[in-house]
Order: sequence, then structure tokens, then C-alpha cells
Amino acid sequence: MFRQIIKLIQIMAILVFVVGCSQPDGHIMQEPVSETLQNNQAGVIVAIDRLVDQFYSGVYEEDEIILELQKVIPKPANFPEEPIEFIVPGGEGGSIDNYARNLGRDASLIMGQNIYFNNLPGGRGEVGLAYLLQARPDGYTIFAASVEQTINEVLGRQAHSFSKNVEYIIRSQNSVEAYWVVFDSPFRTIEDVFEYAVNNPEKLTVSGHGSPGDGQFKVLSLAGELGTQIGYVANDNAVARMELLLEREVDLLLESAGNAEEFYKNNKIRPLAYSGDLVFSDIDPDLPSIKNLGFKVPLTRWKGIVTAKGVNSQIIEYLHNCFYAASKLPYYQTYEDEFRFYICDAYLNPNDFKAYVFEEVKLLNRLARDH
Repeated sequence: MFRQIIKLIQIMAILVFVVGCSQPDGHIMQEPVSETLQNNQAGVIVAIDRLVDQFYSGVYEEDEIILELQKVIPKPANFPEEPIEFIVPGGEGGSIDNYARNLGRDASLIMGQNIYFNNLPGGRGEVGLAYLLQARPDGYTIFAASVEQTINEVLGRQAHSFSKNVEYIIRSQNSVEAYWVVFDSPFRTIEDVFEYAVNNPEKLTVSGHGSPGDGQFKVLSLAGELGTQIGYVANDNAVARMELLLEREVDLLLESAGNAEEFYKNNKIRPLAYSGDLVFSDIDPDLPSIKNLGFKVPLTRWKGIVTAKGVNSQIIEYLHNCFYAASKLPYYQTYEDEFRFYICDAYLNPNDFKAYVFEEVKLLNRLARDH
């Protein structure tokens, strides 16, 4: 809803342009659009959104929408003239790999240039990041980034500062986790959990992703605000994490909605609260979010795209616009639907993405220092 309101405001701002440049059949003329929008990034986003809306209304077929998007996305001179290398800091078939490949498919079509994926697992992303930082700053090497990079930076796992040594392109995925219990758990509400944790330090146990990872930082922050200690059982395997909960080896599970949905529908587990700042209305609109309860949310399980420091700003905007448009099309949307990433609005433009990461690093540094 918020994005729709902003979009309407932006549409009013470029109304004269739209009226003056439209053809009788409703298509936007290519040259006037490209020339006018070259210095109007907000206008480019409005034009992309307008075309995508028309596509879903049946105005364009799938092959036609790619051509129309190419017309409204200003293209830098002589870019891209060769395939783009997309660094994936994880193995094939993993979460970050699925994100990159599903987003990159239509971005490649919009660019009219091949994107090839280079999987470089290791060091929770450090191997891939080191590769990126050695690349020429020409926009031909991009990197699938995640919250792992800010955690690595804060914990000193990597030789370089992620936040200060990259250019930010787009964030297009965010956290969709909740705190889950077995269906017949004695904890009826999240407040019951908090009361137990306060009265029984170190007795409450939570399973989640990574060690230390985003889940552990969330639980650490929550325990600190409650003034108690909470046990954290880390496991990078979603199936294993669920088994820990179902076998009652832990009290709570911090897990994404997509991974938990099947068990939720079969009445094996139920959610008590959402781990971030949003309420997922299509799961249970009556449950609170951690932020709504007055607690801090130091980080989220985001994913985005960055490139080498020093890449030309026009190239960054172009890459942003291509990936932004790709994120709106059916191929990527089907992937988001499958894992319920559509629940929250994850999109951040380059400037907002950079500001978000810098703030996250600051909060994590404070949390790591205090604990």
C-alpha cells in the first residue's frame, strides 16, 4: 500500500511527460522516454511499475514486456558489451544461489546480455567477497550479498570491510521468520515465553540458523533486553532445525514462513510472534511482531546485489533498474511465492540499501561489544 501511494505521487510528478510522450495505443515512445528519464531515476521506477501493471493486465505478452522495459530503462554508453559475472557465495541449489538465479534470469533478458553464475562458497561468503573486491570496477562483476556479510564484518571473519568496500545496487529480499512452538506447547503466547525466560535463566532454548548468525544475534538481543540468558542451538539445515523442535529438544524454533508452512498447515507447529517489524497477515494477523512488542530488531535475513567499489553511478542505476524490473516479473515472483518472500516489502534502492547496511553494522557492533 505504501509503495502504491508513493507511486501515485511520482506519477503525478511526471504526468506532463506521460501525456506528451504516449502513443495512441498507450505505448510509451522509446526515444523521448529514454532522454527524459536519463536524469530522473524516480521516473524510471514509475515507468517500470506502469509497464509491469499493464503486463499483468494483459496488455503485453511475456516477450513483449521485455522489449517495453528495455525502452524505458536508460542504458549507459557501451554497457553491457560482454557477459556479466554474478558471484554467488554459496553452493548450487542453496538459498543465496536460488535467489541469484531466479532474479538474474529476466535481468539478463532485459539487459540483452548473458549473466553467468560463479559459485564460490566458503567462509560464509568471504571467499566470494574477496573475489569481488579484486575485480575491475566496471560493473561486469556483481555479488549476491546477504546478512552474512555484515555479521562477518562485525565478527572479524573477513579481511575487508564489506560495508565500506562495495557499491550497493539493490536489496530485494528480506526476513520472513517467526518464532514457532509445537502445537501442544505449554507456551500459549510469546509473553508466556518471556516470563519463563526471565524466571528461568539459561533454561529456554531456541534453534535457528547459523552460529553465530542472524538468528543468534536476534535471540541475543532479545535476551539482553529481557535481562536473562537464552540458549541457542544453531543448525544450518532447515530440516534438522525442524526436527529439533518436533522432537522437543528445543522450546522454540526461529524459522522462515516458507520452511515452516507445511508443518503449520498440518497442525504440528504454531507461531507465537514474528521476529522482525512486520505482521504477516496471511499467516495470523493477530500475532505480534517483536518490534511491535517494544523490542529492538538488530538485523534481518536480507539478500541483495552489490558490485565493486568505484563502479560508475550510471552503470549502478542501470543494473538496479534491470534487477528491479526482473523482480516484478513472473519468473522471480513464482520463486517468491513458493517461499513466501512476498510477505514483506524488501525493496531498497542503492542509497537506502547502503544506509540500511551501515546502520545494521553499527547495531551489531554494539550488540557484540555488550555481550
